[in-house]
Amino acid sequence: MFGFGKKLRKDLPAIDISKKKEKGLFGREKIVPRSKKEQRKLKAELIKQYPDRYFIDDLGEYNSIKPRDELSWIDDIEAFDAFMND
Repeated sequence: MFGFGKKLRKDLPAIDISKKKEKGLFGREKIVPRSKKEQRKLKAELIKQYPDRYFIDDLGEYNSIKPRDELSWIDDIEAFDAFMND
């Protein structure tokens, strides 16, 4: 009635659509980032199947979670260290 959507369930794991597997050199598989256009297309298909799930993507929509950087664990350790020193 007031534009509120369905509640998203936090107990279900998020679906990662930010990266995809491709064939690399010598037939090996490597993980590469998806374009925003590919993410939107895949997300539209997956929302039909899983309407109450979160998605890990770069789109910044209401049901999006940002992917973590490779070195973000360093920030977590520094924040914990600062918390323990106070």
